[in-house]
Amino acid sequence: MSKLYDYILDDNGLMIKLRMDNEFDESEYEKIKNALLEIIPEWKRTGKVDVEDFSGFLDLIQFLAGGSRFWSEEVALRVEDAELELMDIIHDNFKL
Repeated sequence: MSKLYDYILDDNGLMIKLRMDNEFDESEYEKIKNALLEIIPEWKRTGKVDVEDFSGFLDLIQFLAGGSRFWSEEVALRVEDAELELMDIIHDNFKL
């Protein structure tokens, strides 16, 4: 498994903290973002995206875009910003 996949689905990671504690963990988000930025050159070089990476990233984007009525306004806004930032990274790197 890749770091990206592991960081997204980690038992103490961003998604779990959002689900269980309604908390946006900046350090966990930075790990995910940095892992994404590290793996993109390989995806571009090989022309392939690992199935686990794709599945984990898709789960994360769906989760972030879905929101939650339990989050504070501050957390909800940060989640929205994070989702948009991750999508911008993909779009900018793949000229989408």
